[in-house]
Amino acid sequence: MPSSSQLPEPVRHLIAAATPVLRIHGVGGVAWTRNVAKGSRIGPWRQGRFDVLDAAAWARGGACLYLVTAQDGGLRYVGISRNGLKHRWRTSPARSVADGTPLPERQLFHSQCWKHVEAEFAADAGTRFEVRCLDAAALVQVLRGLDDPIRALATLADDGETVVMAVERWICNRASASLARWNVAMTARRPT
Repeated sequence: MPSSSQLPEPVRHLIAAATPVLRIHGVGGVAWTRNVAKGSRIGPWRQGRFDVLDAAAWARGGACLYLVTAQDGGLRYVGISRNGLKHRWRTSPARSVADGTPLPERQLFHSQCWKHVEAEFAADAGTRFEVRCLDAAALVQVLRGLDDPIRALATLADDGETVVMAVERWICNRASASLARWNVAMTARRPT
């Protein structure tokens, strides 16, 4: 099992400084599809059971880095948004797979993470995930406080999008079984 002690020290600092925004504590219920015309993002998907831990952070706009952590201490995914967390971890209109009727509640969804979330819950129903967020200004402050070469990325402070993209790339380049294993598109190496 991965643990936070297997993560690089700068990543542990980023996780500790990030605001907990969403907690995903289950998957199940009615199978649903997204209300989109076609493509792999339609589904079917399973409903997520989640809590919003910080509604203001979830709704805040602007460039941000977000981290999906698991209860075993691993960092499953690192992502960015130019427009805020809710643009990437959104609630989508949904239809029942069984009869096509609209569901009364929008469903939590993330295009790259949801299949992994479902798979881990299928393997262990006790799994828990937390989505944490650092806006660009907070990220720069954390970087400035690190005793690691990654602190040089704080010089990008005047360009929030660039600094969050650079940190995302830095983390993905160090992917492992405990670090960014869901980031298959950007990892320089295969997780071990």
